[in-house]
Amino acid sequence: MLGGDGLTKATEIAILNANYIKKRLEGSYDILYTGVKGRSAHELIIDCRPFKESKIEVVDIAKRLMDYGFHAPTVSWPVPGTLMVEPTESESFAELNRFCDAMISIRQEIEEIELGISDPENN
Repeated sequence: MLGGDGLTKATEIAILNANYIKKRLEGSYDILYTGVKGRSAHELIIDCRPFKESKIEVVDIAKRLMDYGFHAPTVSWPVPGTLMVEPTESESFAELNRFCDAMISIRQEIEEIELGISDPENN
């Protein structure tokens, strides 16, 4: 229904949105499967496997995102222990930032567990 030009534009915006999220989350999370220029496609795969050492599973992060009002992204596909985020072309800049802020806040909570500040069982 968008036609060739509309579909191309929608795809470009989805790729831009995914790469914006990738850039915002750098330093907080490792992102898998980037291209030779360090970019992602229309989706990005966030590696949550390192948090297993602190008894944090990918589903814990997905459930915590729900506390922030987000539908949990795809978990453990295509790589077990990861989140696959696919921001569409219809996501606003404010919504992209709200998602990134939530993910960064969750990472700070994980760090508190890693440092022994917060209880890993009652958190």
